[in-house]
Amino acid sequence: GESGASSIGYTEEIKDAFFDIAEDKAPGPDGYSSGFYKAAWPLLVNTTILALIPKVRAPSTVSDFRPISCCNVLYKVITKIIVQRLRLVLDKLISPSQNAFVPGRSIGDNILLAQELFAGYNRQGLPMRCALKVDLRKAYDTVEWDFLSAVLQMFGFPGTFIGWVEECVTTPMFSVCINGNPHGFFKGSRGLRQGDPMSPFLFVLIMEVLQLMLLQLIDQNEGFSFHWRCKELGLFQLCFADDLLLFCKADVASVRVFRHGLAEFAKLSGLHANPQKSQLILSRSAHDVREQLLAALHFQEGHLPSGWESIQLSFAGRLQLIKSVLMSLNVYWAMAFILPKGVIREVEKKMRTFLWKGNSAVGYPKVAWSVVCKPIEEGGQGIRDILALNKALMSRHLWNEALGVGGKILRLRSALLPYIEFKIGDGESFSLWHDPWHSLGSLITRFPRGPGRTSIPEAAKLSAVLVDGDWSWPPITDLECIEILHVLPNIHNGSDSILWRGGGFSTKAVYDIFRNHGPKVGWHSLLLGPCKIPRYSFVLWMAILDKLSTMDKPWLSHLGGVCVLCGREMETHEHLFFRCNYSRQCIRILKGTVRFTWPNRAWAVDIAWASKRWNGRHIVQAAYRALLAAIVYHIWQERNRRVFQQSMRPSSTIARIVVDEMRQKIISIDLPDSVSSRGLYRLWRIPWPVRGTA
Repeated sequence: GESGASSIGYTEEIKDAFFDIAEDKAPGPDGYSSGFYKAAWPLLVNTTILALIPKVRAPSTVSDFRPISCCNVLYKVITKIIVQRLRLVLDKLISPSQNAFVPGRSIGDNILLAQELFAGYNRQGLPMRCALKVDLRKAYDTVEWDFLSAVLQMFGFPGTFIGWVEECVTTPMFSVCINGNPHGFFKGSRGLRQGDPMSPFLFVLIMEVLQLMLLQLIDQNEGFSFHWRCKELGLFQLCFADDLLLFCKADVASVRVFRHGLAEFAKLSGLHANPQKSQLILSRSAHDVREQLLAALHFQEGHLPSGWESIQLSFAGRLQLIKSVLMSLNVYWAMAFILPKGVIREVEKKMRTFLWKGNSAVGYPKVAWSVVCKPIEEGGQGIRDILALNKALMSRHLWNEALGVGGKILRLRSALLPYIEFKIGDGESFSLWHDPWHSLGSLITRFPRGPGRTSIPEAAKLSAVLVDGDWSWPPITDLECIEILHVLPNIHNGSDSILWRGGGFSTKAVYDIFRNHGPKVGWHSLLLGPCKIPRYSFVLWMAILDKLSTMDKPWLSHLGGVCVLCGREMETHEHLFFRCNYSRQCIRILKGTVRFTWPNRAWAVDIAWASKRWNGRHIVQAAYRALLAAIVYHIWQERNRRVFQQSMRPSSTIARIVVDEMRQKIISIDLPDSVSSRGLYRLWRIPWPVRGTA
């Protein structure tokens, strides 16, 4: 209603409040007087800096950038208030096919529904179906403002509320940020700003209009056929903010309805489907009509996603994707099934290929997968071994079964037994001969002829030798079996139970039992710390393992073997880090700049020296560890530039880049105001930031 949506203060009221304050009044803790706000008022509210984020590796046109709007805080406060009002009614206006930014709904529901609809697309014999993955060209940036106003009116928003939205959307002034500096000052003529808190919610309303337009066309067109299993639900669209999926039967009449609806929507809203990026995804059974459908739509043929565009990622980036995404998928299946070893080998092969090659056809594993899967403390990268992880996760199911009732006792592997404690109560749950309740382990394993020699049946429960809470064994005269009686565990009140030593059952602890262990390496601390930059640490890790493709490797012997940095000696790890004249010059510059020292003996000896010298929590030591990784990384990068691009930079440039990047990293860390923190800033010649007081 008018009162509900309109109960928001207007910008003019805020402006009047500022301008009513005398300019000569003493400022508060923020240091700004009202004179500042009066002078800068045109810039404080609705001016915007456009930060251009490249979408491709080598952008060459404006369309290769994604403009992100950096709005003023005061403006965000105003639009946040508007959004709070808008959220109250959004779920009543938006159809269930849209879940993003709608309170009470989860975008994950649409993801699961999309997975269900795509299930069986690769199978023959099922009904013909297709999906349109629609990419809206410059979605937020091309929204027509008149159309937005009409949409708000159509949904019945109060005129005052619509006026506030129009004021926010249509009055900004823009500057483009180029190399860190704003350039130009101009007005916009259309579009919603990515970075404006209000934009996603307005866009959801706009996309709802497309839903309504398509629904009307479907009702009017008898030739339209719903996607398999969608007719009863009336489902034909799933919307993920500005990502759109349309579903129908794979026939020309149905896809033409979608094409017509998208075209009409584009005329009104300014949102056009991009035919170069939009895709038609066909089920296998629809192959015969492929050409007709593509001709009717002018879309590209698409396929269900099978991987990342990972060739643009560094080794460290791909490593993080393996840890956070691929391993999460493995955990899901490893919790439910005992994975066949052939499946595990295939999954590890794919992860290994992804790490070292990405989507490239070239590349080879530079470090053995068994080493990559070691913990960082043992010289690896901490990827978990899938076989050991599967055993650990399945052990939890068995452990839960062991704790349940019904006498189903866990037949644990010998590797787990040292971590298990059998707490004997009434003896009704444990098998006397088969369960390892005794310190000797399973008695039937230790004394195969025990049941016959003691006259106690092999199927007997432990309760057979318990009476009134105490041991009551029959006389045992057999010299072999009498060993059973030497050390008997204590008996407790209550039922039998199984305990995990040291606390509750832990999958992490069980994984540590099953994985292969190796000796700890002293240099692992060089890869860690708050100043760590992952891609630098990864290259340092490879350099420590002597796994960089230096010229001394047999497969590179045809390149001559001479170091491209100095042109004098054979290129080896020993030479590059840091006996080469070029890399020595870098070290000398760093010594003069930030007092970085390096003994320059054998590479392995120097790494051991650095591991001991900088092996501490002190922030200065952490910075030196990161600096070592940075200089190794950039020397290796310079070497590769000269080999593959015939491009050369002096050592002073490399040293300057290293110092600049390290300074930026240090500034990005939230350090406490302490002697060590200030000492680090002085060492790196960074002004200590002025911090507000509470």
